Amino acid sequence: MGSMRFLVPRRDLFPLDAAERAYMTGLEEIPWQTRVQWTDDGLVARRGESDSGCFHIPWKLADAGDVMQATTSLMERDRPYHLPVELARGAVNRLRGQLAVWESIGLDTPAVVNQQIRVAVGHLSAAVISQHDLMASTAKAAQTIDASFQAMRSLIAAYVEQSFAARQRQQGRSVKMLGVALGRGVLKESIQRDIVSSFNAVVAPLPWNELEPRESKYDWTLADRQIEWCRANNLRPFAGPILQWDKAALPNWLYLWEGDFENLASVIVGQIKAVVNRYRGKVALWNCAARLNAAELLSLDEEQRLRLAVLAVEATREADPRAAVVISIDQPWGEYMGRASQDLSPLHFADALARAELGLTGFWLEFNLGYQPGGGQPRDLFDVSRQLDRWSCLGLPLVVSLVVPSDIAPDPHARSNVAVLGAQESAAISAATQAAWVDEYLPLLLAKPMVQAVVWNQLLDSAPHEFPHGGLYDQDQQAKPALAGLQAIRKKYLT
Repeated sequence: MGSMRFLVPRRDLFPLDAAERAYMTGLEEIPWQTRVQWTDDGLVARRGESDSGCFHIPWKLADAGDVMQATTSLMERDRPYHLPVELARGAVNRLRGQLAVWESIGLDTPAVVNQQIRVAVGHLSAAVISQHDLMASTAKAAQTIDASFQAMRSLIAAYVEQSFAARQRQQGRSVKMLGVALGRGVLKESIQRDIVSSFNAVVAPLPWNELEPRESKYDWTLADRQIEWCRANNLRPFAGPILQWDKAALPNWLYLWEGDFENLASVIVGQIKAVVNRYRGKVALWNCAARLNAAELLSLDEEQRLRLAVLAVEATREADPRAAVVISIDQPWGEYMGRASQDLSPLHFADALARAELGLTGFWLEFNLGYQPGGGQPRDLFDVSRQLDRWSCLGLPLVVSLVVPSDIAPDPHARSNVAVLGAQESAAISAATQAAWVDEYLPLLLAKPMVQAVVWNQLLDSAPHEFPHGGLYDQDQQAKPALAGLQAIRKKYLT
């Protein structure tokens, strides 16, 4: 077993649950199962490997809240590392590395970015040479991370604007999809009008436990209404996931088949075909299955969940040969691997499906950031950009669905076991921070060539939903500022 020790002179720079959320990765950025504990002077990270690796931990940014940061690759040694300095070194390394990549493909770097990088490097130099004074070096490391974050924002803004400008010169305005999942609530007319003016795609969720609450007893009422409304308003209809592999979406009677994989698979395939046959020709894109890469249910091992994914794609493609078919990958950074042993990372799980030549049109990535369990850690712009570049290597189009919180208060309509990260510290999470996130991150997602659609994963906080305060309308069905941000982005960047 390997271990690394880190000095942490100031714990206040990290959220209270930082150790529980921290993990290590190898060169492929796949999380290792890691146990992280506080010590008298810092942290110790233990894992089964002794290879060099990167340490990931949430850090409190001055104007962005808790965001995951990472060191460069570190070797094991007896002497502890100064964690803030190593995180600062990692931030500058990512910044300069991304700049080099984008300049190699033609980015015209604004002068302000180069100036901000010089400031960050200056702070880093001071942090490194002053490590004999733990508090002084920590202060300089914090300045380095803040300066790197500001430079990152400027660099991302330049990349987005130049990417869209180049695309417009080549093909005019983008024809990508910006959508929203309708959820389970009844929509009043004003919200329906907002959807039509704000989005060009809509997702009908099709939760199995509501479509078939009792075996062979279907209730198509809501799904019929949602899909017909979508078509009547010239919105591109997406549907699914048909099979969402979590307890809240599966019907209770399905657990009768636990331990009998063949019959379980047969029932699942039958459900998928029933849904697709009903709406064949009315749906442009099927999300046939979700979260099979992450959730461990019904005593299925990893190989069996992969087999279910194959069967789901095949059944959907057989029932509707003409529509696009994708499969959803949950928590694409694979943070859950840091706490439980799994052989396949999210990317490897998807790669196995892509190589099987099943007729997959693309992959649907769930970026539900700022929640646990079942969600992901808050990520900065570079982390999101690098993750999308990594998934683009599969050579298939991507749909990104996402949600971020707008409040930390108890949410009576959300799942009881899902919480907002940082809520126990009264973190600065509000409708304004949700809107700011939309303004910064959505243009980056749409600028990525392989991303063909972006879907906001939750519409109403007033109806039953999964993620606390993740909707575009609050519990009084009043629009949040994030909706105006989405409308502005569509107007600026999309047809």
